[in-house]
Amino acid sequence: MDRLDRTQRRRRYDAPREQEAPAPVTDAPRRTGDDAPRRGERPERAERRLGHRPTQSLPKRHYELPKPGVHFNPRPPALVAACVLLVLFFAQGSGPVQDLPAVSERYASWLKSQNTVVVQPLPGPTVEPESTLAAILAEAESGLERELPTSATAAPVATEAPSPYKHYEPGELSYESDSLTVTVEQIQEEDVTYFLADIRVSDPRQLRTAFAGEKYGNAAYESVSDIADRHQPVIAANADFYKYHTNGIILRNGELYRKQNSTRHLLIIDSEGNMSALTDRREKQGLVANELAEAGTWQTFEFGPVLVEDGEAVELPKSFFIRTADDPAYREPRTAIGQIGPLHYIMIVVDGRREGYSEGVTLPELQQLFLKHGAQFAFNLDGGGSTTLYFEGEVINMPSSGDERRVSDIVMFVDADDLPEEEGAQDAE
Repeated sequence: MDRLDRTQRRRRYDAPREQEAPAPVTDAPRRTGDDAPRRGERPERAERRLGHRPTQSLPKRHYELPKPGVHFNPRPPALVAACVLLVLFFAQGSGPVQDLPAVSERYASWLKSQNTVVVQPLPGPTVEPESTLAAILAEAESGLERELPTSATAAPVATEAPSPYKHYEPGELSYESDSLTVTVEQIQEEDVTYFLADIRVSDPRQLRTAFAGEKYGNAAYESVSDIADRHQPVIAANADFYKYHTNGIILRNGELYRKQNSTRHLLIIDSEGNMSALTDRREKQGLVANELAEAGTWQTFEFGPVLVEDGEAVELPKSFFIRTADDPAYREPRTAIGQIGPLHYIMIVVDGRREGYSEGVTLPELQQLFLKHGAQFAFNLDGGGSTTLYFEGEVINMPSSGDERRVSDIVMFVDADDLPEEEGAQDAE
């Protein structure tokens, strides 16, 4: 509005001055001759003829100073402040820049100033240097100085994380009675963990078997611990999983249940508790089963292969229903049983498929374990996920799947006082 008002004011003041002024009246003499204007000639032509150029008067503009408080527009405060800050910045930049003290230096300075504070003593009686109170205070201060460094430098007690795998000390797993002695040792060798069970009995009948559901051919399966809990053996393990197939000779606790042909190896435990094996299955197995029953055979198991005979390693068959090659890719959990002497048995249960704990073993490696521990005979039973070792009411190994696999039968050793009454033989298939 100031600019608009000023423009209007200038136009108002200058308008009268921009009009042509009337010709002034002069007393100049009348021109004659060539300078005299010709008759009828226009003044403009006379001016050009005489060499005079017409002059044009420019309009004069008159400006007035703005009146205070009306036309003056002061600068914005922000711009003024910015200018002041800019001047201060350059003024400070022209001087030398000093380094700021470090945080540690400032803390040391502050701590020094705090240490210089004089503590005023509390009002009260002054303790005499030789008094009993002075001696007590001096002893307390010296004791505090002796205790502080010890408590200040005490290292925290390191606690180890509990292992997810079971560990048993030597001699922890053992049982002894007048008729049965069992010692189980957990052995760790490189990347293999296995359980070695040394078993001595006084009666061959103490080596027993049991079926899932307490009946041969039962449709249901049970875990090793479920079956064992009903019979309360000292030690038990999975057997040959007879129900997985329908072949071979199944004779348990002196009773014949099956007599069919098979290509597997047959473990035979006679009436005196001695172990042997039948590997040539070309003969009609019905006849073989009848002969074994008539001879009073106590147990038979269909699996294999045979690992040790007469204290020596047996050449493993290259073609078998399970892999027998000495290849690390074939390391698996294993369950096997053997004999060291009369009524003296050995069981080896190898955990596997657990990285950092136990990878398992191949059959040639399992064979060497039996030879290492003095077995005169050894036979491989069902393994893999079925591998389970039960001792005095609990599973002591680590089944590969984390939980027990349900199976069809177990092999176990009981005390002579717990032997059941013999039942009558059942008809065989």
